[in-house]
Amino acid sequence: MPSLSPAAARDLVDTLALLLLATAVGSVLTRRLESGIRILAGQGLLLAAVAAVVALSGGGAHAYTAVALTLLVKVLGVPGLLLRALREVRVKHEVELAMPRQLALLVALALVLVAYHVAGSLPGLRDLPSGRALPVALAMMLIGLFSMLTRKTALSQVLGLVALENGLYLLAVVTTRGLPLAVELGVAIDVLVGVLVMGLVTHQIQRQFDTIDTDLLTTLRG
Repeated sequence: MPSLSPAAARDLVDTLALLLLATAVGSVLTRRLESGIRILAGQGLLLAAVAAVVALSGGGAHAYTAVALTLLVKVLGVPGLLLRALREVRVKHEVELAMPRQLALLVALALVLVAYHVAGSLPGLRDLPSGRALPVALAMMLIGLFSMLTRKTALSQVLGLVALENGLYLLAVVTTRGLPLAVELGVAIDVLVGVLVMGLVTHQIQRQFDTIDTDLLTTLRG
């Protein structure tokens, strides 16, 4: 089976990590939920590529199974469920951010700097297959959390949660050099079930209140 040298694997993972970072920052500016779902599918494809590089650079047999599961869950399963939920709630674009998009972009870039600063203070980075995967993973988690806090529709907040989980997945794959198969299966099932449940809840909110704008829903409290 073909393999990659540690240096080649490191360069490839570094490049893929930077592409993932670009998608995370770009997601802050997207106006359409459909575009946000496509970005998540692109992130899934890049994560599958990272898993493939880790597998080729010396991961066990389970690492190749991780590649297949990543493609199945993060490229096909999760985006498919989100697109189905989007069709059911009949919402085509983000209503509004809680702040101007230019300011949101500046905050996202600041979060990237924070992630690199925090990751740079951690020991053991040289032992990882990539020096950039850890700060990028932290940045993706912070930007995903930021998206959840600043987006006003329930479905767009789900996108932020999935983006946050993508950062966790990148961190896990790189630091463990391929997740154990049992863990990989557990994560895949949890993500699929979680997105399915959140999609159903969003659809129910739309049917009950004719909106998924969380700002409007807060006015319903007695």
